[in-house]
Amino acid sequence: MNFSPGSILSASFLLLLFLVLSAPFLRAKQRLLIAIGFSITAVASLLAAFAGFWTLAGGVTYQLVLPLGLPDLPFHIRLDSLAGFFLVVIGLLAFFVSIYSIGYVKGFLGQRPVTSLVVFYALFIAGMLLVVLSDDAFLFLVSWEIMAASTYFLVLFEDERPENRRAAFLYLVVAHVGAIAILLSFGIMAGLATGFSGFEGYTFDAMRKTVLPSGWAAAAFLLAFFGF
Repeated sequence: MNFSPGSILSASFLLLLFLVLSAPFLRAKQRLLIAIGFSITAVASLLAAFAGFWTLAGGVTYQLVLPLGLPDLPFHIRLDSLAGFFLVVIGLLAFFVSIYSIGYVKGFLGQRPVTSLVVFYALFIAGMLLVVLSDDAFLFLVSWEIMAASTYFLVLFEDERPENRRAAFLYLVVAHVGAIAILLSFGIMAGLATGFSGFEGYTFDAMRKTVLPSGWAAAAFLLAFFGF
């Protein structure tokens, strides 16, 4: 087998996908689900961090186009040194949170099922990783929504508390206001990349090659700054 940062990242995402799909089948065995679920997220996070470190050390850029998404709008993935740095940060943080959660989440046993917590935590990690790997506006926004929706349900986990419900609602509103600002920023850059005549400018590669007029550049920057 040819090992590379890309293959290691693929293994990380496959582990997270496996957990999301299999967790509902362990609803009757909550203690086992906690042990297995957070162990899987710990391993997946460590793999992502290792892939990021490998990319940083090698200084090589990996690009991939996936035939997913909408017609004529495939997903573009780019793993370079910047993405590698964030993979290391996200992966290490998620690894330590996963290890801590094995003991912490056991405190909910007998009070409420933790299946949704495990599922949305795995989706949250996957969303964060995809955000830094996205190389087009479409995949970025899909990844952002996965991350935002997962965070909403994680905050809402203890929904009997009014403060948790308020915090979850406030987060959802803020996240989507930010997403609209980011979408408008991407729209400016993508439109100017193609003269507003097609969708080819939705890739970040096309945006990187476009020299924006100062006014449009300032508008795109301010929208992105506000959105993030």
